[in-house]
Amino acid sequence: MDAIERFRLAVTEWAAGGAGAPAAAAAAHELAGGTALRTAVLVEGTSDQVALEVLAARHGRALGAQGIAVIPLGGATNIGRFMSLLGPQGLDVALAGLCDAGEERHFARALERAGLGRDLARADMEPLGFYVCVADLEEELIRSLVSRDPVHVSSSCY
Repeated sequence: MDAIERFRLAVTEWAAGGAGAPAAAAAAHELAGGTALRTAVLVEGTSDQVALEVLAARHGRALGAQGIAVIPLGGATNIGRFMSLLGPQGLDVALAGLCDAGEERHFARALERAGLGRDLARADMEPLGFYVCVADLEEELIRSLVSRDPVHVSSSCY
């Protein structure tokens, strides 16, 4: 298991709380500072994580090797917890994300609470690297690939 994968697992355990959270927090802090972590991409669930990683691989991108950790939130309503751990008031790692249209308000509120804007509309979220999937995940991933520089995952979100 590489450092990026260990970071993803540590953050997920940290966010879940419980007895293992303090050790997971320490591991996440160490890995964030001591690895080649460039960006954490927050997605709603494991199926979104798998879709992103498969699409990236089909485009010749090894996300982990590029310092990109795709982190499933266990549901969009958990975005606030992950933003507090990873965002400007937490580890302050570069963030990007994807959510379904029905969950847009959760993401917008979490970005606002993290100090990344006020009254954020969809158009305000995209320059921050957060995309709302209107149709389906694959279509939105393709749109983000075409509309942004694919070298910067925080802009292209794939």
